[in-house]
Amino acid sequence: MFSRTTILELIKALNFKTHDEIERFVFELEMDGVVQGDYLKQKETSISKHLVANAGTKGPSGSELAIDVVEYLLRKAPYSGYEHASLVNALEKDGYILTETSVRKSLPSQIPLAENEDNLIKILRKRNFKIALGHYEQAIAAHGRGEWAAANAQLRSFVEEFFNRVHTLINVGSATDTQQRKIELAKSGFFAAHYNEFLYNGTGFVEGFWKRLHPQGSHPGLSE
Repeated sequence: MFSRTTILELIKALNFKTHDEIERFVFELEMDGVVQGDYLKQKETSISKHLVANAGTKGPSGSELAIDVVEYLLRKAPYSGYEHASLVNALEKDGYILTETSVRKSLPSQIPLAENEDNLIKILRKRNFKIALGHYEQAIAAHGRGEWAAANAQLRSFVEEFFNRVHTLINVGSATDTQQRKIELAKSGFFAAHYNEFLYNGTGFVEGFWKRLHPQGSHPGLSE
């Protein structure tokens, strides 16, 4: 998943200061018996070698162990866009982007993902859509870990919760079913008619997007 360079930069970014910090790290990540050597650098090297030699091994969370290490780092030293420059560069070469809580697959630079995501999160926070934001963040985290079924399920839950909250926020009807709420939103003018966002026959953009999210439920099997 990650190159040798990225693994080395990842362990370097952890910036262990004491032997106790390493022991805590190893204990939490369930890597008993991995650490070797008497000095900090020797112990760091043994951890790096273990991660390289055991690529694909699952960690305590059920994700790849290297992902658990990234998330351990971000809990210890949150990433705000300036720290861990060498790690960020190494991850980019591997096709990943470091986020506030994990990593995710990078997309073509032509897609203004970061800007659009910032705007989305600002809207969710401004309107106090806490549950929707939680589903979205979990979807992104799961995608970064390569857990496609979980990512799909959380994305579906995010979209459903978002529409439901918008329906309540602008008070356009009394429907309790998500589909009926979308219909009431469409009748209120919330969806852009000139972009065919909702056509009441299953062929509009929103309708098609919703169907694509869960053709057989949120995740009937292990999604690819």
